[in-house]
Amino acid sequence: MTTARRIHPWLGLAALPRLSASQADAYQRSRTAERRRTLSGLTVTLAFLYLLYAAVDVLILGDVVLLSLGLRFGLILPLALVLFWYQAAPARPIRAKEIATLAVVIAGNLAWCIILAASENVAVLNYYYAAVVFQMVVTIALRPGFDLAFQASLVVAAINYGFIGFIEGVTPGYVAYHLAIYVPCFVLTLIGAHQLESERQRAFLQLHENETLKRELSKQNDALLRLSSTDPLTQLPNRRGTEAEIARLRRVMQPHDLETTALLVIDIDHFKAFNDAYGHGAGDECLKQVAEAMRRELPGDVHLARLGGEEFLAVMPVAETAHAVLLAELLRGAVSALAIAHDHTGDDNRHVTVSIGAACGSIATDPSLARLFEAADAALYAAKAEGRNAWRVADHLADPLAGTAAGERDLDRPATNAAA
Repeated sequence: MTTARRIHPWLGLAALPRLSASQADAYQRSRTAERRRTLSGLTVTLAFLYLLYAAVDVLILGDVVLLSLGLRFGLILPLALVLFWYQAAPARPIRAKEIATLAVVIAGNLAWCIILAASENVAVLNYYYAAVVFQMVVTIALRPGFDLAFQASLVVAAINYGFIGFIEGVTPGYVAYHLAIYVPCFVLTLIGAHQLESERQRAFLQLHENETLKRELSKQNDALLRLSSTDPLTQLPNRRGTEAEIARLRRVMQPHDLETTALLVIDIDHFKAFNDAYGHGAGDECLKQVAEAMRRELPGDVHLARLGGEEFLAVMPVAETAHAVLLAELLRGAVSALAIAHDHTGDDNRHVTVSIGAACGSIATDPSLARLFEAADAALYAAKAEGRNAWRVADHLADPLAGTAAGERDLDRPATNAAA
């Protein structure tokens, strides 16, 4: 939230927003590129007009022509060129460039006053009313921040009225007439500068707050998405998280790589009996330990998720049957090594184990993914039917219940027999 500075209500001005330090810094950064272009363009324009007025000096003030040309072209023109070079450097802060620009304008005002004060031509009295131009330049034309516009206005006024007493033919009445023109211009241009600054800052704050709100909403959406796709107990992805991962793989992988994916369905053996015997608290702890053990053993590119209850799913991209065999045995062994006591298995296994069904095939489309999952699920039931604490790999998606290849079955048998 922002607060506004108190100002006199009779001025009828909108309050300037009070920016925090970070907001003020962001505000200056946001206007840097546009202000750099604006200042460079104004420098060229103002320098051209200032030098063009040398012709007016020649026509009106013939007695100070050399002084005019010397100050305008010998002093102010080099300063304008240096200023243009200074403004072009992107690393310099925009406020420093605004101060430098105002300084050159003030130097031009000072040189102009010196030229007019040196002339003995009475026409200088009418010419001196042009002092208000410098007031308009430092407020409206350059459009600096209000604080800089106010300070520059005071300096310009001090220069103009410091030199007015040296003007040929000046009288108290002339000074009064001059003030009658200059003071309203002074006040009105500062009001305009204030309004411009107020509108710029409010527009920035509105944009800044909108961007902040969008970032916050984005963070909340990301958090909600993570929550909606994460199993709160095991902190593994859930079904929605798996769907998102499959969609990601389809986006980033080559079509032919999607055709060779290993999918493993993992089920904790006799988990209902474990829950009934030891309670749901122990069941939850068992699920967490099993999930952590499997996650530790898996390579980083393998997606492991909890489908629900005691069932898990692993997806290994760009894998063949041999990879699925190694992965299945790795997971079975990791869970068995936990040695979580389970005296209610109804068989010779006296600790928590898992059975795994695996299949290799395509995840390129939803129908092919469904066939792959059905094959892995059927292989899982085959592993359970043959004694649990085992894995099976489907030979063909068309016939997922077919036995594993001889070499794979031989690799699996020792684990199954050991559990028996």
